[in-house]
Amino acid sequence: MALQLIDLGNEVEYVDINTKKVPYSFSVKLTDRTYTFTIKYNEQGGFFTADLYDANGTVLAFGDPIRYGRPMFGSIEDERFPLPVIIPQSLSGDGISEVTEDNLGTKVRLYLHERQVE
Repeated sequence: MALQLIDLGNEVEYVDINTKKVPYSFSVKLTDRTYTFTIKYNEQGGFFTADLYDANGTVLAFGDPIRYGRPMFGSIEDERFPLPVIIPQSLSGDGISEVTEDNLGTKVRLYLHERQVE
């Protein structure tokens, strides 16, 4: 299954992350629903995680690791999850293969891809 980047007016859409604020929470509207993300850093494991809540504050995912090139929330999604597929990746062509404190939010962004509905 091929995923297409969501392209609105030639601007690729992504969820903006500011690693200088971690841990922090923010809300974002994806398609027709608003979600709250909480971004944390796991010091022991050396990776970022994301918690996802719906508009009512219900936990949809807790501690989902942000892994390069892997769709977020993929193993646990249902109809409550965002319609776009969120994939941490770099479009810079720099050969990046992992999410780090230095590249998340700058070179690596949480890009939104169209979900292919069959």
